[in-house]
Amino acid sequence: MRLGIGLSLAALISAADAAPQVPRSELARGPRLTAPHVAAERAAAARRLPARVQLAIEREIDGAIERGDMPGAVVIVGGSEGVSFRRAFGAARVDPVRRAMTEDAIFDLASVTKAVATATAVAALVEDGRLRYDDPVRKHLPAFHPGVTVRQLLTHTSGLPAVLAVADSSPAAVARTPLAHEPGVRHRYSDLGFIVLGELVARVSGQPLDGFVARRLFEPLGLTDTRFRPGPGLRVVPTDAWHGVVHDPRARALGGVAGHAGLFSSADDLARVARMLLGSGALDGRRVLRPETVRAMTEVHEVPGARVTLGWDAPDDPTGAVFSPQSFGHEGFTGTSLWVDPRRDRFVVFLSSRLHPDGKGRVAPVAHAIRALVAGVRPEVDDPVVELGIDRLAREGFSRLRGRRVALLTHGAARDRSGRRTLDRIASAPGVELVRVVTPEHGLSVAAEGAVPDGRDARTGLPIVSLYGPDDDRRAWVDVDTVVVDLVDAGARFYTYAAALVRALESRRRVVVLDRPNPSGGVPAGPVSPAKPRSWIDPHPLPVMHGMTLGELAILIAHERALDTPLEVVPLSGWRRDMHFDDTGLAWFDPSPNLRSPRAALLYPGVALFEHSNLSVGRGTPTPFEWVGAPWLDPAAVIAALGPAQGVSLAPDERVPQSGPFRGERCRGLAITLTSARRLSPLAFAMALARALRAVHPADWDFRRLGVLLGSPTTLEALGRGAPLEALMAGWPLELEAFAVHRRPFLLY
Repeated sequence: MRLGIGLSLAALISAADAAPQVPRSELARGPRLTAPHVAAERAAAARRLPARVQLAIEREIDGAIERGDMPGAVVIVGGSEGVSFRRAFGAARVDPVRRAMTEDAIFDLASVTKAVATATAVAALVEDGRLRYDDPVRKHLPAFHPGVTVRQLLTHTSGLPAVLAVADSSPAAVARTPLAHEPGVRHRYSDLGFIVLGELVARVSGQPLDGFVARRLFEPLGLTDTRFRPGPGLRVVPTDAWHGVVHDPRARALGGVAGHAGLFSSADDLARVARMLLGSGALDGRRVLRPETVRAMTEVHEVPGARVTLGWDAPDDPTGAVFSPQSFGHEGFTGTSLWVDPRRDRFVVFLSSRLHPDGKGRVAPVAHAIRALVAGVRPEVDDPVVELGIDRLAREGFSRLRGRRVALLTHGAARDRSGRRTLDRIASAPGVELVRVVTPEHGLSVAAEGAVPDGRDARTGLPIVSLYGPDDDRRAWVDVDTVVVDLVDAGARFYTYAAALVRALESRRRVVVLDRPNPSGGVPAGPVSPAKPRSWIDPHPLPVMHGMTLGELAILIAHERALDTPLEVVPLSGWRRDMHFDDTGLAWFDPSPNLRSPRAALLYPGVALFEHSNLSVGRGTPTPFEWVGAPWLDPAAVIAALGPAQGVSLAPDERVPQSGPFRGERCRGLAITLTSARRLSPLAFAMALARALRAVHPADWDFRRLGVLLGSPTTLEALGRGAPLEALMAGWPLELEAFAVHRRPFLLY
C-alpha cells in the first residue's frame, strides 16, 4: 500500500499544520475602504452565512409557500468577495405540471429592470461622456417637455404620472402627456419616466436598449442569463398567464423591451451585478464602471417626499432601515428584489413568481424578513469555527496540485467557507491543469434524481463525466495523474457518495481528498453490513452510521482493500467528533435534491431506511425525511404506539407527495420535528417507529423491505415477531464495539 496517509500519516498532518499561516486579511482581499470598521465588515461578509440564519430563511420561505404566497423562490446572499448562501426552494411551476425550482431559474424582473438595466445604462453613458445627469431630456428627445432633466426622470421627480393606458404608453405618447405637477416639487413613482429613459438610452447610444445594455454592461459582467425577450424555456419561470414573455402590459405592448420592465435574469447574474457594485464597478479583475460612476449612481439623496438614488430605491426611514441608511435596491411587481448595502458589504437577491398560478401571491414581507435576518448577522458571534479541506488547500497555495493533470470528483454543494464552489477554486488555481469534472449521483447541480448524463459546466466550460451508473470508470480518469475528491457526504453507509469515493480510490491514480465534517457527527450507530459483493448502497462493511469523514473512510478502505493508491487527505481543523453540522458555523448547501437542511441530514440515516418499503419518506414534499406517510397510515394510532421519542416530536400531517410510491395521492402521515440534535439517535428512533408501524399496520406495511438498507437479517426477524425495542438492537453493540476498535487507527480527529 502506497499511502501518503498510512505509515506516514503523522508526518503528513504535521506538515499540513506547519504550513505558513496566511493572515485572514490576505484570504479575503477586497476593494480598499478608508473607514476601518467598514473594511472589517467587508471582510466578514465573505464568510459563510451562519446555520441559524440559513434555518430562519428556510422557515420564512417555507411559510410563504405553505400560505400560497408563492410556489417557490431562489435566494442568494453574499458580499463583494462571493456568495455565502444560495438556495432554491419549492416549485418553479405548479400548473399544469409541477416543476421543482432550480438555483439557475430565470425570472421576469419587472421593475428591477429600472435599476439593473436602464439606470445603469444611463450611468454608463454619463461615464462615456455621451450624456449628463443634468441634461434637459429635450436635448436628446426634442418632443419632450421643457424643463425636465435626466436626473429628475431617474429620481421620479419629473412630474410625469405613474402610468397611462397601455395604448398610450409609447415614448412618443408619453412625451405628449401633460405633467401632473412641476418638475422637482415632489416624488411620484412613474413607469412612464423610465419608458422615456429607455428611449433616451437608445437615441444617445444609437442602439436599442437591449442591445446597448448587453454590449456595454451584461457581456463585460459575464452575465449569461440576463436578457429581454427570452422566450419560453425550462429554466424560465412563468408568471400568471405568461411564460418567457414579460408580464407588464406596457412593456409587452412595446415589444418586450422597455426602460421600466421587460428584463429577465437569474439570481446568479443579479449576484454578479451586486458584487460589481460593491466592488466599485469591478468584478473578477475586470472593470465595468468607474468607481465614481457607481458612487454617483448609488449615493442616496433626499428629494421632496422620498430618499432615492439615481434609479434605485433607498430606505424610506433611515433610522428604521433593515440595512444601513446607505443601502439601495429595487423590487419588482412579479415578486423579485435585489438589495445592496455597501457599508456592510452585503447583498440579498430574492426571486420569486408570486403571480403564478393565480396572481394572488404576496412576497414583500418575506423578502423584507430575509433582509432583516442577513442584516442581523454578527461576525464576532457567527464566524465559522471549522476550516475545510478546500480552505486549507487554498491557504497552502494549491501546492499539492501544481504541475498535475487533475480530475475533480465533486458536486455543486462542495464549496469553501465563503460559498465559492471547489470547482471554481481549483479551475482558477495557478499551475493546476483541471482536465475534467467527475460527478456522483445527482450530478454537478445536485438537483436531479439518480444518474445524470455527461455534459459541460457552463461556468468553467469543463467537460463533466458522470460516475454514477456505468461499470467502466476509465473515461473518468483517462489522461489524468491526480484525482481530487470533494463531496458533501451524509454519514450513512447507503448514501452513494462513499461508493463514488471507492471508485476514485480504485482509479490507480494519486487521490487527494479534501475533507469535510460528517453532518451526523462522529459516533457510529446501527448494524454493520456483512462482507458480500459491494454495491452503490453498500460499498464496504460499515455500520449504517459510520461516524467518519470521507477522508477517514478513504484511509480505512484503501488499507482494507490493499489498494496501490497514493492517497493524501487535506484535513479539517476545528472539527470534533461530538459536533453536529450546526456547531460548525458553516453554511449548508444541499448535497442532494432531498437533503435540504442539516435537520434532514441528521434524520436521514434513520428515516431513509423506510424508503424501499411501501411508505413515503417525504420525497416530493417541502421537507423530505422530515415526514413519512401513506394513504393507509393512521397517524394518531402510530404516535400512540410509538410513545415518547427522544430528540423529535411527531404530529399528524396530510400531504400529497409529488414523487415516490404515492405520487399524486393524498397521504396521512407524520411530521417529524427535530427538537434536540444531541438527544436524537436516528437509528433508535427508526426502530421505534418500525415497531409502531408493525403493531398498528401489520397487514398494510411491508416491513421486510426495511432490510434493503438496514442490512441486518436478525433485526428484521426480531421486528417480524414483535420483539421489544431493545431486542431489535440487541446485536448492534458488539458489532459497533468491534468496528470502533477496527477504525481507530484510521481516525484523524
